[in-house]
Amino acid sequence: MKTFPTGVFTFTESCSTKRALLFTTAGLLLIAMALPVLAQQRRLSPDDQSRFDSYYSRWMDYRQRNDRDQMSSMEQRMRDVYAHYNIPPNTPFWRVASNARDMRGRHRWNLSARDQERFDSYFSRLQDYRQRNDRDQVRSMERRLQDIYRHYNIPSNTPYFMVASNGRDEDWDRWERDR
Repeated sequence: MKTFPTGVFTFTESCSTKRALLFTTAGLLLIAMALPVLAQQRRLSPDDQSRFDSYYSRWMDYRQRNDRDQMSSMEQRMRDVYAHYNIPPNTPFWRVASNARDMRGRHRWNLSARDQERFDSYFSRLQDYRQRNDRDQVRSMERRLQDIYRHYNIPSNTPYFMVASNGRDEDWDRWERDR
């Protein structure tokens, strides 16, 4: 029976040895393949995160004002950070910004607790009616949501999920993709 030192284990030549070598090689190959993916998942440095958050906040403000030149400038700066950290370019900005959730919904428009609760209820029902293709109820919920928009001076073209505290990540992803 022969023994083979591998640096970590000593294997004896047998069927189990060949199997162990195969599993060890496969494991090393998986680790080698996973390292680039893990490298892409690294966090931004605190300074870069702060800079990115600032770009994102300004980008959101410029979007609200429809200032396309400034929006483009902020998008380019955020994409520069993406390139530096190997973040895939199709990643929505809000997924990288640590302040994105703070900017959502009632934090941005300061709805009263009662109105936020009403808005969330209308929004949930609107989504349900849309899924069922109940056009009359969709119109009714949209009128109610727009009434709240008018009361708080929220621009009428603001997507409902941005104000709803129960907006889902998928809504934000779809909005980013479709813009």
